[in-house]
This record gives sequence, C-alpha cells and structure tokens, in this order.
Amino acid sequence: MSEKTSQSKPTIIRNKESEVDIYTAVAKFEEIQTSHRDENNDSTIYFNTLHKWQDIMKWNYELKNKDDTPLNRLDKIRSKQKKDLLNKKKQEIDSKHLQQENLLNELFYLKKEISKCLQYKSSDSDIDLVPLDTFCLESPDSSDFIDKLKSGLINEHDLHIRRLQWEFEQRQTQQKQCDEVEKNKETILSEIQEESRILQSILPMLKDIRTAAQPLQQSFGLAPCQARSYADIVNVLPKPLYYLYIQTDAYRVACKSKFTVSINGDEEEARRFDSNKNNVVDTNSDEEVDVPKPKKRHHKKSRTDTKSVQQKSLLSKHPLSVKLTLSLKNNTQFVMEFFYLVNLNLITVTVSSSWSGFSSSYSRELLSPSSILDALFPGDNGKESPHIVNFHQLEEEKTEFNTMEVGKPYIWAQSICGLDFLNPNTPDFLISRNNIAQVLKAINNRLKTRLSLITQLDCGDLERRFSINGVNLTSVLSPWNTMTWENFIKLEYCKPHVEFGTVTENDLLFKRVVNYKTATLTVVMVIKCDYPKSNPIFTLQLNMPTINEGMSVLNSTNNNSVRELEREINVFHEQTEDEDINEMLINIIGRLVVCFEVMMETWGHSDFPKTKTILYNIRGRARNHPFKAVQHHSGIIFEHR
Repeated sequence: MSEKTSQSKPTIIRNKESEVDIYTAVAKFEEIQTSHRDENNDSTIYFNTLHKWQDIMKWNYELKNKDDTPLNRLDKIRSKQKKDLLNKKKQEIDSKHLQQENLLNELFYLKKEISKCLQYKSSDSDIDLVPLDTFCLESPDSSDFIDKLKSGLINEHDLHIRRLQWEFEQRQTQQKQCDEVEKNKETILSEIQEESRILQSILPMLKDIRTAAQPLQQSFGLAPCQARSYADIVNVLPKPLYYLYIQTDAYRVACKSKFTVSINGDEEEARRFDSNKNNVVDTNSDEEVDVPKPKKRHHKKSRTDTKSVQQKSLLSKHPLSVKLTLSLKNNTQFVMEFFYLVNLNLITVTVSSSWSGFSSSYSRELLSPSSILDALFPGDNGKESPHIVNFHQLEEEKTEFNTMEVGKPYIWAQSICGLDFLNPNTPDFLISRNNIAQVLKAINNRLKTRLSLITQLDCGDLERRFSINGVNLTSVLSPWNTMTWENFIKLEYCKPHVEFGTVTENDLLFKRVVNYKTATLTVVMVIKCDYPKSNPIFTLQLNMPTINEGMSVLNSTNNNSVRELEREINVFHEQTEDEDINEMLINIIGRLVVCFEVMMETWGHSDFPKTKTILYNIRGRARNHPFKAVQHHSGIIFEHR
C-alpha cells in the first residue's frame, strides 16, 4: 500500500526556463490522474489506510492503559542519558567557541602589533647623513664595508649602522673643534675689551692735549680743532632719505621707541656724486658755442657694453642710505636699509635679520628677510614699482627690476620718505610726517606677531592646556614643517583654495601630522601675511585602516565628515574680545585636535572608543558631528550646532 501511495503522490517538475503557475500545474495534473486511475483501487487504498490507523491508535491506547510500564521507565532513562550527553556536547561547543573568540582576539592584537612594527619609523631617518660618496672617501674602513656589501656578507642595515657610527664620531670631533673656537673667541673678546679700556683711557689725555694746544693755535692764527658734526652728513642726504631720517629720529625721541636710526655710506663719495650731478644739469642747461676740439683716438665701445652701462645707470643708488635697526627679545635684531634710486626717483628697502634660539625650518620662514615685510598694508608686496613712469623707463631700456639687488619698492616706504607720485619731483615733508607713526607701529607689530607665531608653533603641551579645561587629548602631534608652493598646488584637496584665490603664493605654508591611535590626519595650515587680522586656513586629509587591512584616504573632495571638520575650524572660529593674540593659534590647533578625536569617536569604529561626553553621535541628513563644546557643571559636553 505504501508503494501505491508513493506512486499516487503528485510530482511537479519546475522548469526554470518557463515560469508556470503552480496552481494551474496541480489542477492539470489532477485532471490527468482522474482520467487514468481506477476508482476501486483508490477506494481500497483509502480503506486500508484507515484500518491501519485504527490498529495503531488501538495499540497506543493499550500501551497507555497497561499497569506494568517497564518500557516507559527505560524511555525515561534513555531520555536522561540523551539530555546528559546533549549538555556535555553543549559545554564542549561553548568551550570551543570561547577558545575561538580568544584566538580571534589574539590574532587581531597580533595583526595590530605587526602593523605598528611595520609603521615604526626610527629617529635615525631624520638625521642628515653625509652622502655615501663622501663616506666612502673619508671613512678609513668604508672600502671594506662596500666590498662586503657587494659580496653579500653584510646588508644595507649594517652599512647604515656604520655610517651612523662614523657620523657620531665626526660630530664629536666637530664639537671639540667648536669648543676650541669658542675658547678662542672668548680670548679675543677679552683682548678687545682690554683694548677698548685702553682707548677709553686715552680720550681724557687727548682732551688735555687739545686744551693745552689752544694757546699755541691762537698765537699762530690757526682755527681751533672742532669736533666733526654729525649733521654734516645728514645734509648730504637726498631729500626723501633726509625726511625719513629726521622724522624717524624725532619719533624715536618722542615715543621712546627701542630702535636706532643711522646713516650708512661714504660722505665724500656722496658729495662727489652730488657735484657731478649738478655739473651735468648745468652743462645740459647752458647754451654753449661750438668750438673745434682736437681729435682723439679712442676705442669704440660695443653696443652691448653701452647698453649694460645704461641699464646699470638706470638702477644706480645714492651713495648714502638710512638704516633703521629694531631690537626685540631673544637677541633678535631687524635692520631695514633704505636706498634712493636717483634716476627712477624711487625708495627701495632691504631687510637683514639676526636671531638666536630659533632653529626650526618654520622659524626661518617666518623671519625670512625677503618676505617679512610683504603685505604690511593690503596689496603692497613690493614686487613692482608704484611709480608708473618707472615701468616705461625699464621697458625702454629692456631692464628688469631685480628686487634681490636693489631692494623692494614698498608703497609705505615711499610715503614715509615724502614721495607723492602725483607730484614726484618735490618730496612732501607733511606726507612723511603723517605716515611715519603708522608705518613704524605696523612694522613693530609685524615683527612681534612673527615671534609670537614661532612660540605658538613650538608649543608642545596641548594635552596639559586642554586637560585643565576638562578635555583629555591622546593624539600625538608631529613638529611643524614648512611647505613649498609647488608642493601645495599638487595636493588635490588643496587645489580648490588655489582656484578660488583664498590661498596665494605669498602666504606662509606649514604641514604637520596628527596621529590618533590607528588614524593619521595630515594638516596643511596657511597663514596669511597680515595674521592675526586674517585667520589661518586649514586643509585636511585623513588616512585610516579599513576592515580588509587596507588604507582609506579621505579629504574634503570625497568625504563629508572631513569637509565638515574643515568648515568647523575655518568658519566657526569665535574670537572673543579678551582672547590673547599670543594664544590664538594654539587654541585653534588644540580645537582642531579635539574635533578630530570627536569625529573619530562618533564613527562607531572599534579602534576609537568614546572618551568624551557626547550626547548624540550624528544628526541630520548630512550626518553632522557634535563639534560644539559646551561648558557643563559636570564638565565639557559636545553637541551639534
């Protein structure tokens, strides 16, 4: 009967190529079975099945009603044994699962430690070693190392260690030489002081001799000796430099400013220069009669020589110049020298500086004499002459205005020297007087601001500063490094600033790396020349590991979170009235690090557990982060704007 029942069951074959309704297929199959099967056989199968079910139910009923149930107890014993076995297997499975979890955690930890080892960067890579060629020439046993390296007895690491040892020995030798030079310097300074003391003791003797010689000079009818007046050389100055000198000196005396003004150059040469100029003017103005002159043979100069002489004459300076020296803290001195280009009727400025205590690359960039006075006033970079006539003069002679040789013609330099190009031939004393105080204050503020910037960039205690305010920072910050304009415009996430003109080649560019656990944030900072009037601009790029042990590179061009972080730092800087300018950049950088850690902690990544009080991780369609810090009685709370 079971065979017949199995044969009578409908079998439906599903064809993937033709989609057929299952109900239609079953109905069609039933119609076919109705027409082909025998009714009597189906009835027999049905009744046999019923009788069999009745026998089974009767047998089951008899088993339940029996008084003697040994079979039921055996079933219970078997059931208990099965349950015990099941519990044992479950415990074994749980133990295996726990071992698997422990092994997976240990595997993840080992991978993490391996990645740290692979990313480890030794500090010896920052040491500037001498080139390998120099090492081979100067090191006594370098040839043996090179031969062993070529033969495979040693590797590159052993050679690098030997180069480091040799570098250390050389630096020790140089340090000893430097100490000897310092001792010689101290000896020479002591000798100079002794000579100065002797000279100072001679001065009273000379005064006594001068007093004793006066009766003899009177008896011979000779004029008494007079001290050379410093005003004599002042009178030889051209008018623009003369106005500059007297106005600067008057401002120094009136305001008790810590700067000195002096005149540099040869007085006799200046007098000859002025007399020759006057002779040329007189010769050109007088009408002379043509008188035959004896012919003289001379060598004809070439056109190139004549042209070079004319070009050099066009950019010729007056022999005298005015020096303005400003002394600041840390033994820092800035010397500005003002020159007068006679044929162009133009004032140019050259800057030289000296300092001690600053050795970083960004300190040299911030105190660079070639750019420290650029954009002292808006649009005044000193690259071109503000006098329109000079453009045509230089174009006529096909000469370029080289600021490295003659200095930079800043507009403010013309104003403090009294030059007004609407009336360029007569320098105005009032123009110099009205602008001297504003310009000198601006220069002093610029120098103090640059020194403050160096101090803030050198700051290395951000963690302590922000931990006092209730925010714990665990990021590791690398030192700042300068960045060239060519490297800046090559970065994809920096190009939008170049295209929109928010960053120009006159700005100061710096770069640093912020490491927060497994994430690395590259920070490019742009400081305008007129800082702190203009806030710094930050561009960011984030490198963080992915799930498949890769590395994702995120910036403002491909990630909204990095774009939001840039907007938070560049746009939402709320400067208070009592904020110290000397702490402004430190606060901005610290706030950038805080927001970076908040962003990483709100992403839900397992590598960045929460260490700060955050109400909501993300909010809104743009999935904004809680970058706004709010003071609460329990501490700092971060919320959305």
